[in-house]
Amino acid sequence: MLTKHLVLLSFACVVIAALLASFVNPSLVKLAYHKRILDNPNARKLQKRPVPVIGGMSVFVAATGAILLANFVVGTNTLFIPVVCLIAMFFVGIIDDMVGISYVVKFAFQVVLVFLLWYFGFRIDTLGGILGIHRLGLAPSLVLSLLAGVGLINAMNLIDGVDGLASGLGVYSGLICGIIFLLHYDAVYAVLSMSFVGALLPFFVHNVFSKKYKMFIGDSGSLVLGMLAYLFTCRIIHLPYLYLIDDYSISMMLAIYAVPVYDTLRVMTFRILHGHSPFLPDKTHLHHVFISMKYPHVLVTCIILTISVIIFLIWFGLTWLELSITWTTVISVTISAMIVWLIYIVIDRQRFFGTRQYARQVALARYRTKRISRFYYRMQCLVDRKHYPAPWKDEKKTNALSD
Repeated sequence: MLTKHLVLLSFACVVIAALLASFVNPSLVKLAYHKRILDNPNARKLQKRPVPVIGGMSVFVAATGAILLANFVVGTNTLFIPVVCLIAMFFVGIIDDMVGISYVVKFAFQVVLVFLLWYFGFRIDTLGGILGIHRLGLAPSLVLSLLAGVGLINAMNLIDGVDGLASGLGVYSGLICGIIFLLHYDAVYAVLSMSFVGALLPFFVHNVFSKKYKMFIGDSGSLVLGMLAYLFTCRIIHLPYLYLIDDYSISMMLAIYAVPVYDTLRVMTFRILHGHSPFLPDKTHLHHVFISMKYPHVLVTCIILTISVIIFLIWFGLTWLELSITWTTVISVTISAMIVWLIYIVIDRQRFFGTRQYARQVALARYRTKRISRFYYRMQCLVDRKHYPAPWKDEKKTNALSD
């Protein structure tokens, strides 16, 4: 049974972080416009006007505030090294958002920070019985930790392409990991995960529904979310054995982060095959095919989050079959990768050949956009506390969610 105090502490972290973020967000938006810390539209980006790119600061400040307050209840001294690395990654993202830095420099910082975490014990040094392998030596552990850490950081960074997607995945993964920590009575990491969940919720609302306080999470947020994914993975695979699903911790983490991981693997593989750098941006991510079908950002986010939940439920169902750890992992990874890859490939081929099925999907997307435009308009007015002209009354704005 979960202790009542641990549940209340986790809930308090969510509330405190959410309140701090709600208080900080308006001031940060004004600061971003004043200092011109904006993400300007171009041929690759999807927005039509400059948007503050300071949301990562809001999330980080609010989450850190909640963690510091929780420290008076439960000691969070064991988070010193992770928090130092998170702060360093946060500043790398802030610099990139403000003045821009080379992807080579970002990659080098990621390698150094993941190596420091590995050195201080935050490492992937077990396969949990996959292929009969349990403990790994120092060299294999270092290689696997660098691949997993840098891979997760870049996966969360590259998935940030439409409103609410990176923050939505952060809330989804943080909730699942937070529940796992609660079930294992891990108060420190429950505080860490729930604090970021609470900080992400107000940002998600402002990012998706607000016009007045709209901002992007930027690299300062997405890079931190990627490092959190690595920290949660390292912690979960070392939790004490209490439940049946603890046997499948590796495959569980692959299921939680399936969409960003497998989508990034596909994108980078295709870039390399076409002779391009795997780190240079383009429009070949999963969310881009839905945007090409005229789906609004909020629906794209909902679709991809639904895909993530379905993949996790498939993994959870496989654990009930009580197959071997190896077979459960192989089947789960295969199904997850096929879902993510086939959705992109099928839609992209329909778009390339201009099939009737694709035309029907575009028409359906426009119909759904009109259906939710009234809900979106009311949410926008509610969040901004301001009345805007109704978009469906303007013949030139048939899509209220296009920008």
